[in-house]
Amino acid sequence: MAEDLAGHDDVELLLWRFYSKALSDPILAEPFAELRANGLRSHLPVMCDFWETALFRAGLYHRNALTVHRELHARHPLSARHFVRWLTLWTETIDELYEGPYAERAKAQGGRIAKAMHRRLAGVDAAELDALVAC
Repeated sequence: MAEDLAGHDDVELLLWRFYSKALSDPILAEPFAELRANGLRSHLPVMCDFWETALFRAGLYHRNALTVHRELHARHPLSARHFVRWLTLWTETIDELYEGPYAERAKAQGGRIAKAMHRRLAGVDAAELDALVAC
């Protein structure tokens, strides 16, 4: 039985594993091109802060994730297909590493974030993303 997410080290491991998949994924290749070129070293601490805040209420993340994604969307339009793939990889990676209430929270939060980001960027909901989040 896998252990649950419990803190910074677990979040960091999750993010390294997730991004190793996402950065090489053909569907996510274009949106992640700049991150792939720049490397994860500067991005990962920000994402750790985000997820530690989302999962453990750590209060570490003080940026606006929507602003960042709007800028990315302007350069590389993000479709429902991108969000579905992101969420699929996110959920698979969590399931590979962790099990428990915080792992479930991370999957649920990922679903809510994917739906909300897509809706804010596209102006509409996506049936395929709604179906995935409802599961």
